[in-house]
Amino acid sequence: MVQVLKDHVKQQISGAAERLFARVGYQKATMGTIAEEAGVATGTIYKYYKNKQMLFESIITEAFVAEFKQLTHNRVAALIDPAQAKESASIESGAAGQLLRFWIDNRLKVIIVLARAEGSRYASFEHDYIQAMTQQALVHLPLTHPDFDDSKIFRFVFNARLADTVKGIVSILETFDQEQDIRDAFALGWTYHFAGISAVITQCRRGGEL
Repeated sequence: MVQVLKDHVKQQISGAAERLFARVGYQKATMGTIAEEAGVATGTIYKYYKNKQMLFESIITEAFVAEFKQLTHNRVAALIDPAQAKESASIESGAAGQLLRFWIDNRLKVIIVLARAEGSRYASFEHDYIQAMTQQALVHLPLTHPDFDDSKIFRFVFNARLADTVKGIVSILETFDQEQDIRDAFALGWTYHFAGISAVITQCRRGGEL
């Protein structure tokens, strides 16, 4: 007899897996616990997904990761461009607004790739994500700030500030699930992170104390 696969059951399994991956991580989640979360038999999952990896990669897709990286690249470009300094101070407009919209629309997926992907193909995503932002800044800051003075100290501190920012992203998305609460939390948190990142850049221009 030919098995009849149902879209609503597949979505039920995918939604449960996404919630569980975000809550306990890829490594700790099992097909059994995902089945329990979804309210189906474990064997039912295997009718739709060959293994946990395939289930995970149906949620955290290459297209999702590529869009996340591109939106972040746009955001960093705006952040280090003096011409966009006023706009960059806001979390709601321009490249920042587009990235925030992405975070809200993909709240659990963002938590997963930034903090719960250990054991998956995206285990190094958080580290690579921060390094890519730092490298982008190092390449473009001398172009946008002719008096910028690169140094080991700048690289260390800037990288650390970005790492703090990423942890803040995860914390907000874990704590809040309502859009307005997320927006308000990011708006308040960004006043702190923006001031810190801007100060680091300013301090590392020639004539600064470092």
